[in-house]
Amino acid sequence: MTAQAHPDSLDAGRPGTESETTRLPFSLPPWAMVLVRIALILMIFGELYVTATVQLPGLMHPTDLGTDTSNYYAAGQRLNAGHDLYGPLLPTDRPVPGYPKLYPAPILSPPLSAVMWRPLAALGDVSMTIWWAVDLALVVILAAWFAVVGRRWTLGGLLVILALGIPIAFVVGVRYRYLGYHSPISIAALSGNLNGYLTGLCVLAWWASSRGRPWLAGAAAGLAAMLKLGPFALVWWLLVRRDWPAVKAFVATVAILGIVGLVGAGLDANLAFARLTLEAGVSPSSLSVAWILHTKLGLDPHVANLGTMVATILGLAVVYATRRRARISFLVTILVVIYCSPVVLVGNFALLLAAVAPWVVPDRIGTPDRIGAVAGRERAPARDMATRRGSLRDEPAVPAVPAVERRP
Repeated sequence: MTAQAHPDSLDAGRPGTESETTRLPFSLPPWAMVLVRIALILMIFGELYVTATVQLPGLMHPTDLGTDTSNYYAAGQRLNAGHDLYGPLLPTDRPVPGYPKLYPAPILSPPLSAVMWRPLAALGDVSMTIWWAVDLALVVILAAWFAVVGRRWTLGGLLVILALGIPIAFVVGVRYRYLGYHSPISIAALSGNLNGYLTGLCVLAWWASSRGRPWLAGAAAGLAAMLKLGPFALVWWLLVRRDWPAVKAFVATVAILGIVGLVGAGLDANLAFARLTLEAGVSPSSLSVAWILHTKLGLDPHVANLGTMVATILGLAVVYATRRRARISFLVTILVVIYCSPVVLVGNFALLLAAVAPWVVPDRIGTPDRIGAVAGRERAPARDMATRRGSLRDEPAVPAVPAVERRP
């Protein structure tokens, strides 16, 4: 007869944690899993090749005008020169194609992103190439790492992301021309957009939270939220998990970086960004909720524009409803991060790499109740010490372990 493990022993199962191995109705032999991993890696690099040589070869030139790296570089230059960050542009400013006819401002990101580029812009054109190369390496390494170490659910999710070009082409209303067309991973990796860095920060936030490093999780989420507004949804995920140290770290990070953005960009730039956000001067893109409701369902544009807000609220409600399933709630949070903005581009869907991260890095903390219990145990030693020494000065100390009388 096998003895059962005591609930407090290391052999006992952890209550409230998700199993690292989710059972599937089928299984693959090890050699087949190796072939699947190799196929996924070949697909990743194949789509990179197609994007770089066929669909968008201009992305291979990060210093060209109109690229995301060029626009970030131009923003840093304007701040260094003391010019208006959100326009209008002066004749000596680096041109931003599409402004002001297509875009209400030469940059649509929060001021902190331009402040980060101030020292980079001082390096000259090489800064754009460095930024682009780091973004490319980060996205490709994440995708390849998931293909190498991911389990079956992760591999399935990665395959879906690699095949997203098909539904994206349908929503946009164009023909799916060839394999690798409209690849989110490739476009995010080669465009130098902030989406690649945000993906890394979201993966870091999950890893830190699931490994009991709440301050790192909150700091990563706070930095992501200050670079783009969408990742503010991450603080809701931390709240429903009742990860209070992570929430405090998020608030502290946002406050510190807000001061950095205020000092580095100036009050006028921060007020200009606030007006840009509140006035809703950004037109919905072809992959946004508002555009889909208008073009596919025929809703009035004014009504369709409310769809983004409604989808965000519903998404946050689902995050709360699934708060005891950390993986699912984090996946839904990433979907909210993507769709809470009226501007949803192909590269934004690279953030789905962070959505499958929970199946690569299983949660070791568990449900909100367990998170609170873990935090309580971290404070327990101090309480035990106070008990041993006596809570009052004239009170005798209570021994932590009663003495055992030995008898012959």
